[in-house]
Amino acid sequence: MIEQNDHRVYSDAEKQRLTSNLAGVAAEIHGGGWNDKPACVATLCALHARVFAGVRDHAGRTRSKDWGTERLVFGPNRSFHRSAVARALDEAFDSARRSIRSLQENKASPDYEHSAVYVAVWIHAEIVRIHPFEDGNGRSSRLLMAMVLVQLGLRPIPVEATKQEYTNQLNTYFRSRTIQPLIDLFLRIADPGQAERPSDS
Repeated sequence: MIEQNDHRVYSDAEKQRLTSNLAGVAAEIHGGGWNDKPACVATLCALHARVFAGVRDHAGRTRSKDWGTERLVFGPNRSFHRSAVARALDEAFDSARRSIRSLQENKASPDYEHSAVYVAVWIHAEIVRIHPFEDGNGRSSRLLMAMVLVQLGLRPIPVEATKQEYTNQLNTYFRSRTIQPLIDLFLRIADPGQAERPSDS
């Protein structure tokens, strides 16, 4: 069964609680409080549980073969079937951890910052594509992206100021697996003066 995700309707009190929870976890991440956490499913679920504490009784719980909506619709996209979520997440995090280890071993590389942004944005996009949670996939995966960036020595990158372009580039990735436009967007957000500086050519 394919269902439109209707779990994203919140009361005013729930919205306030979500905002407060999200701000608290983000502050912890920005301050290095999650630097000892590995990029893995358990960490993602812990982030989701913190954000949705007191808001949803499924806080921290991923869809599985025995629980949750079979498929979710988000924008023009369909989620993974609930029976495929666990394997898809394991594969995505295995790839991300390999990339993170390689980065940590090559911090002097001239491409380090670009590569760090790449892996952080990629794992975020993959989580949204899989859509493991009934709701809150974007919030949780953006927190994870911030955590990875901080662990790799970079500042978190906000997306709210360019939300429509961000959504458009995510949809491009979902359709074609072309991640570079989304990477370029985040690099521009991280360094807004980059677009104003003349090129060397």
